[in-house]
Parts: sequence; C-alpha cells; structure tokens
Amino acid sequence: MKAFRAAATATVLAGMLDRPRPHQIAEATLIATLAAEITRDAPGRDARDTLTLLLSLGAAALGGVTIARSTHQPDPHGNPGAFRGGAAWYALAQLLTVTLLWRRGARPHTGHWPARGAGLLLGAGLLIRHDPESLPVLSGYGALLNLMALLAADPRLACAHPDAARLLRRGGWMFVASDLLILVRRYLLRDRLSRALTEGVMLALYARAQRNLTRGLMLLTRRS
Repeated sequence: MKAFRAAATATVLAGMLDRPRPHQIAEATLIATLAAEITRDAPGRDARDTLTLLLSLGAAALGGVTIARSTHQPDPHGNPGAFRGGAAWYALAQLLTVTLLWRRGARPHTGHWPARGAGLLLGAGLLIRHDPESLPVLSGYGALLNLMALLAADPRLACAHPDAARLLRRGGWMFVASDLLILVRRYLLRDRLSRALTEGVMLALYARAQRNLTRGLMLLTRRS
C-alpha cells in the first residue's frame, strides 16, 4: 500500500509539473505495484483470472505511458497519434476487465442512465467539436469504458460480493470522471495553472480508480 501511495503521489506531481519522463516512470511504477499485489495473491484464484488481471494492467500501463507522451506537449492538443494509440491500449484494458466482470455474472442494468448519458454526450461533443479525426477510436474506447463502469456497478454483484461490489462501483465511476477530465484539459483549457490543477485531479482520480478496480476484481475472483 505504501509503495502504491508513493507511486501515485509521484505520478500526480510529475503530471502537474509537466514532466513527461518522470510521469511515465511513476505511472508505470504505480501499475507495477498493483500487478505485484495480484501476483502475491495468485494462489487464491484461478490462473485464467490472474492472467486476465495482469494483462489488463499491462495494457493500462502502455496506455498511460503513451498518453503521457501525448499530453506533455507545447500545443495543448498534444500529439493526436499518441493520444489515439494510448486510447487503443486502454480499450484493450477495458475489454479484459469487462471479460472478467461478465465471467463473474455482471450484466448491463438500467441504473444511473442520466449521468452516464450526460458523460457520453459531453465526451462525444468535445471530440466532434475539437478532434473529429479521433472520434472513431475514442468513441470506441468510450463505449468500452462505459460498459466496464456499467458492469462494475451491477447491483447483482452486491448480493454475493458486497465488498468487491463497493470497490468496483467506485472505481468505475472514478475512471469515467478521470477520462472526461482528460478531454476537458486537452480541448478546453489553455492557461498553465488550470491545466496543471486539472491534470492533478485527473491523475489522482485515475490512481484511485485503478486501485479500487484492482482490489475489487481481486475480491470478486477469489476462490470461495
């Protein structure tokens, strides 16, 4: 836990100070601490679930490193190609998480549709207005992200796995909020202070999201 907190703090500070290389190293370290927890706990779950968890975190690490390279640029819009590449890696991570949740019985439901719809519309509106070339890749990623958050908040999980369900629901919402802040920072903010503050909040939410989702999935997939 201490190693994760240290890595998360370093990630937030490097992002706010606009230091791409330290940001990449810190974020990769953050993911590595979560992967180490999964590996230590591996005897308590099916090997297939452990592999899926580790592959999801690996894809997230590649996504984070790639987007960090795109974000820290003189132009606020950054490097569009790297941004889309990072989104593609995160899409793979979300797909693997969706696979785990589905395997454990999570299914789509009708809860919180107004908030989810508002988030999707905001993200799509920013892309259409400011970066239509990225719309195909990022809208596909957004769909997978929202499906992951929807499954993570399935009330049926709370019946059999209340502790896991609480962590998963919280992590899913935090991940969606974090990604919306990426778009706000990228397309709407121009002054250095507002961009740095938004980057800090976004990275703090992202770190907590990954922590909650990882812990929730570890509990959910543990052998009874």
